[in-house]
Amino acid sequence: MVATPSSSGPVRADVRVGRRRPTKGDRREQAILEGAYELLRDTPLRTVSIDDLAKRAGLSRSSFYFYFQSKWQVLFAMLGPVAEDVFTASRLIFERPVEMTPQEAMERSAAEVVAVWDRHGHILREVGDAVGAEPELRAQWDSILGQFIEAAAAAIERDRATGVAVSGPPARALAAALMWMGERNLGLMSLRSENAIHPEDIAETMATVWLRSVFGVGTRAQSKTGTAV
Repeated sequence: MVATPSSSGPVRADVRVGRRRPTKGDRREQAILEGAYELLRDTPLRTVSIDDLAKRAGLSRSSFYFYFQSKWQVLFAMLGPVAEDVFTASRLIFERPVEMTPQEAMERSAAEVVAVWDRHGHILREVGDAVGAEPELRAQWDSILGQFIEAAAAAIERDRATGVAVSGPPARALAAALMWMGERNLGLMSLRSENAIHPEDIAETMATVWLRSVFGVGTRAQSKTGTAV
């Protein structure tokens, strides 16, 4: 099932407002998206044809073109809701409650982001494969990552102002380095690369890098065993 829009996160330009009942066209468009979401679990988009996508949705080839001009536009449409799920999972990084420690917030967010990324990994894998050749998709991905970076930078600046975070590189530069680090490592996980961090270690590893870079502390487990620097 394609992820549904969450109540927070990056704004999508294609969200329909109002409470009207779905039309036949809406249902057909959703059938294309849901069919593609399932098809891409086992089949790379570059080997999928328009006929494959139309057949999966129970539509003709001409009907497919009424909703999407290319298979890459289908991927474009799926990316927004997936990114919203990742943003929601990252919420504690950006808006940590006052009563929550950085360790608890970062550990929970890292675990949730890894879980969401693993669930949608086949879509994010295809995005990573396509961004180099599809300018529209690359621009969308850059915009999404930019929103994550800006939210993280604002959080770092707030925590530095209150003395919770340690000093370091400019907040946006640090946020960009951390976000792209996470994106690359999670992407390798989705690709099942031999060089990927082991799935059992990736959440702790990402949380550790964030905590030591931003707050100068390790995870709660590392603090208990005396391994934090």
